[in-house]
Amino acid sequence: MEIDSSRVDRPGKVDAVVSPYEMIDQNSCSDAQTSKESGQEEGVVAIPLRNIVKTLDRERSVIRLPSYEKVISDSVLYAHASRVLHLETNPGNARALVQRHGDRDVWLNPPPFPLSTEELDQLFELPYKRLPHQDYQGKKMPAYEMIRFSINIMRGCFGGCTFCSITEHEGRVIQNRSEDSIIREIEEIRDNVPEFKGYISDLGGPTANMWRLACDDKAVESVCRRLSCVYPSICSHMNTDHGPLTHLYQRARELPGIKKIFVASGLRYDLAIRSPEYVKELVTHHVGGYLKIAPEHTEEGTLSKMMKPKIDSYYEFKKMFEQFSKEAGKEQYLIPYFIAAHPGTTVEEMVNLALWLKENNFRLDQVQNFYPSPMATATAMYHSERNPLKKLSYKSEKVFTAKGEKIRRLHKSLLRYHDPKNWPIIRETLRNMGRSDLIGDGDMQLVPAEEKRNSSRPAKRPRVQKNSLNKSLNKSQNRKRPKK
Repeated sequence: MEIDSSRVDRPGKVDAVVSPYEMIDQNSCSDAQTSKESGQEEGVVAIPLRNIVKTLDRERSVIRLPSYEKVISDSVLYAHASRVLHLETNPGNARALVQRHGDRDVWLNPPPFPLSTEELDQLFELPYKRLPHQDYQGKKMPAYEMIRFSINIMRGCFGGCTFCSITEHEGRVIQNRSEDSIIREIEEIRDNVPEFKGYISDLGGPTANMWRLACDDKAVESVCRRLSCVYPSICSHMNTDHGPLTHLYQRARELPGIKKIFVASGLRYDLAIRSPEYVKELVTHHVGGYLKIAPEHTEEGTLSKMMKPKIDSYYEFKKMFEQFSKEAGKEQYLIPYFIAAHPGTTVEEMVNLALWLKENNFRLDQVQNFYPSPMATATAMYHSERNPLKKLSYKSEKVFTAKGEKIRRLHKSLLRYHDPKNWPIIRETLRNMGRSDLIGDGDMQLVPAEEKRNSSRPAKRPRVQKNSLNKSLNKSQNRKRPKK
């Protein structure tokens, strides 16, 4: 049975019907088992429940997305198609999707069910050589050097960050290797990989600390349509016990011939802080002086478009990190990652991030400017300038998007506020915003003036208020945007 995608998430005035695709914005996804009761709006005809029940049969249903021709000519329909695609990523309830391309239909099967631990172990324990292809002999391969002594303990990620497409590649349900299989691979590297000197460069995966974490109710998991198990807060059904992972770390580092095991994969610190013993094990034994984590931003407006936790959880993790480093007698530092020019990020929010960096004495060398990548929700946000995390219509929320060289260069420059090459563009921007008070040599000022001037320092960190600068910058960039 074919279902038009507008029936599950209509881009326009939404029919007041019972919909199994209603997004749940609450802490628990248990409510996903029930549907909203049918309502009646003026001019809207409610469809009887008996006509909707048939759509719940996923084995016999396919959802038709807007055609390719419609999607490329209508950015709202593009965002709508992306939203429906991401709602159909749970193997327990996802439908097949179909889209017209000219005179052909392109069919997309639902995602496969996750592999069991036994099946994943079999795949990882096939007789791999752990060496580059023989055609590369004698050549330096940076990618190989990076992963040469690293071990993948899992697949998948339930974080749902909008700028990432790991969910589409590996699934939202974590697929775990067994502890014994992981230990056997460490021993295989130790005994058979040339030039191994006792150091495992990474014991992780798409996210370092999601191993063995899962929904505690399979019935709820099979019907849940949340795009993230940890945003806007950690689901009450999510098991966050890091005990098994802590035990794995301890067992691995005690193996003969192993000097140190590092954890270099991305870490969800909002999950980690729920298990202080895990943080202690990590900080005491598996950090090589620096630990990279990714708050991505400090401002809630941007974080909500990224589906990332508030900066408060960073402070809590930082406190634990410093405490356990001190107890271990080690001088260690957190290295935070941030993204500039992400959809939804205003210039004011980038200035506030730059002030936060200066206040915390961070001088970033490597920074990331957002680039749209295939299948990511933030890509739909970037192209459509709408928010596909909410129901879409032609009157729905507009999302400011940094497009064009000038505004993107400005966002990146604010992350590197300390680089003299960036001072001219930052000064110009601050003056246009009416924030010349942030120009000077004071501790609470962002960039120095062209020449020293006597000025009083602000008593406390100033916050930037929103104004119309972003709209004018966005309009100027849109006028110059070439046609595709």
